[in-house]
Amino acid sequence: MNAPFKWFVISATVGVVVFFIAYRGLVQNSATTTTSEIEVLAESVSAGIIRGEVEEGGDGFSHFDKEELVSNLIANVSTAQKTLGFDVKLDYVFLDNQGNVTEDDNLIRGIQFRVQYVDDKGEVKATAERRLALNYPSN
Repeated sequence: MNAPFKWFVISATVGVVVFFIAYRGLVQNSATTTTSEIEVLAESVSAGIIRGEVEEGGDGFSHFDKEELVSNLIANVSTAQKTLGFDVKLDYVFLDNQGNVTEDDNLIRGIQFRVQYVDDKGEVKATAERRLALNYPSN
């Protein structure tokens, strides 16, 4: 009588641990997938949808509208994660050629962003980061 109960407890414990690990893995996978799906944003920038038509500064680099880039980033993240039950926190910075943070429109050559899934208690459940290069000159 004691042996079947012992095996039931052990099996239930292993089942709970496996379920917890699988759940955490799915949430992290969703965060990583969200950032991977943002490749569409990089392609649209490269295709010139977000870029401005004017080349400024004579460096051969086509400049773009930062606000439109951020709007597209938010729209792509929202579309990619809409089926999950978490709030999304999105942080981003613009980068220059050396990978340093910049706000100068003439120096921006990339964007780095972080997507975090946050539950109702404010705890971060998953985090993924991505860096996208924008329109490097082909010299």
